Amino acid sequence: SWLKQHCLSRFGVSPQPLELVRRWNFDKLVEHNVTRILFTNGLKDGWSVGGIKQNLSESLIALNFPNGAHHSDLSGRGPSEDDSD
Repeated sequence: SWLKQHCLSRFGVSPQPLELVRRWNFDKLVEHNVTRILFTNGLKDGWSVGGIKQNLSESLIALNFPNGAHHSDLSGRGPSEDDSD
């Protein structure tokens, strides 16, 4: 695929998008009785597509901020109506 070839030629690695899921069992948090994790997503952040956006249980909670992004404080502008509440 293009992505694999690009990563190999540019960085010398092959992408492994499910490696963290496999290694740390992110897909089995509820089964392993994991508790007290708060997943936060700024939905204007490109990384949010890979985030957990729905509660997995009563103690594995997802909070989504429609106008949030990890870089929103770097814009050089002051607070505006577009900022997260």
